[in-house]
Amino acid sequence: MIKARFTPLVFAIGVVVLAIVSIAVVIQVYDFRKDFSYLQTLKQDEVDYEVKWGQLLLEQSALTQPSRLEQAAIKDLNMHAPSQDELIIVKP
Repeated sequence: MIKARFTPLVFAIGVVVLAIVSIAVVIQVYDFRKDFSYLQTLKQDEVDYEVKWGQLLLEQSALTQPSRLEQAAIKDLNMHAPSQDELIIVKP
């Protein structure tokens, strides 16, 4: 029967390998947490953009209502509906 011997060299190699693996695990966890934090930031940005998009759609629908356009034409551009005297009919 052969007995396994733990010599100082084998022990030192084991400690070095364990230290390297431990450092690699710490680096991987750090990278994961950094990437996860960035992902959460991107998701929050997405939600913010969706809210802004909804607000812009509401604003667009409010600004393009016919009554709003008519009021703007009358007030800002001094436009009015033509009277019978102002109509000119062109025949081909």
